Amino acid sequence: MERTSEHRAPWDCVYARGDDQGCQSGKVPDSDDKYFEVLCLCLLQAGLNWSSVRKHWPRYREGFLSFDIGRLSQATAHELIERPGAIKNGRKVEAIIHNAKEFQLLKSEYGSFHAFLESLKPLTEREQIKSLAKHFKQVGPETADYFLHSIGFWG
Repeated sequence: MERTSEHRAPWDCVYARGDDQGCQSGKVPDSDDKYFEVLCLCLLQAGLNWSSVRKHWPRYREGFLSFDIGRLSQATAHELIERPGAIKNGRKVEAIIHNAKEFQLLKSEYGSFHAFLESLKPLTEREQIKSLAKHFKQVGPETADYFLHSIGFWG
């Protein structure tokens, strides 16, 4: 993936706008909650139209409890699917709940999600993507790659 023109991922990403240009990594989030929100964004947009995701993001934030890791880790899929604004795809909803729990485990083990990511730096790019995809549901290699790109991991 060529990353040549500057943007602030994910919203200003030229890929998100449908351009065929390359782009550079986004900014490093300043909190674990923001890392988690970007992970959820990458998960939710997979298979959906980017302009629709962008347009409805405020509703998604509301429907998914502002992507609060603690609250989501305690939520049920049924509860979230019933909330106005939440996406109704059960697999994605269950993945967000699972991923909130996994995020908490990684924060507990490493002190922060950022510290977990730092532990991946000695690995090859392929191993980094594989490790991230292994930890999170509905995060395959392409979603993991876009997430790492969006948070400035390779910047």
